[in-house]
Amino acid sequence: KQWYQRRVAITAGNPKQQKNAAPKKEAAKKEAPKKEEAAPAPKKERSAPFSSLPAPKLNMDDFKRHYWNDPSEVIHKYFDDTFVDGEWSVWKVEYKYQSELVKTTKTNNLVKGMFQRLETMKKYAFGLMYIFGDEGDQRLAGIWLGRGGDNFFYEDTNWTIDIENFNCTKMDMNKPDEKALWTKFIDGGMDDWEGKQFEKDHIF
Repeated sequence: KQWYQRRVAITAGNPKQQKNAAPKKEAAKKEAPKKEEAAPAPKKERSAPFSSLPAPKLNMDDFKRHYWNDPSEVIHKYFDDTFVDGEWSVWKVEYKYQSELVKTTKTNNLVKGMFQRLETMKKYAFGLMYIFGDEGDQRLAGIWLGRGGDNFFYEDTNWTIDIENFNCTKMDMNKPDEKALWTKFIDGGMDDWEGKQFEKDHIF
């Protein structure tokens, strides 16, 4: 019995006989809290051009449809019946740097480039731009109908690029001579400008 008790004691003291102690688990490293990224500020939606104006009596799509499909009498009747000053306005435009218009091809490209940059304005405006005179001595002028009572080209910064190169004059449709100029353009009767013969027209 004493021998047994002694063996048990020896075994208990033998490190080889003891079970290896389980390795201590490393304490999980605490992750630093992620900084919350500030949510981007919501983008302000741009209001549509002329959205502050009440609905006009004259509809631009209808006007253009009459212009392309009907005789002058129908176009003028629709205009006279629906045009309200302030809802729309008529403007005469003349190129400021006429002496630079020396090649018809370049003048044509000038107008075409302008029209391309005004693409987003199409439902708010109608325009006729005419080139007059021979190469080396040309004039560029036109008539425009656009939304609102002010110069509608300045409603959007994308529309001002080219119009800065023109003198713009608001036309009073109650004055016979100014109404006559509008009528003559619409009828296709603008044969000359400042003594220069009609050369080419561009329609917006």
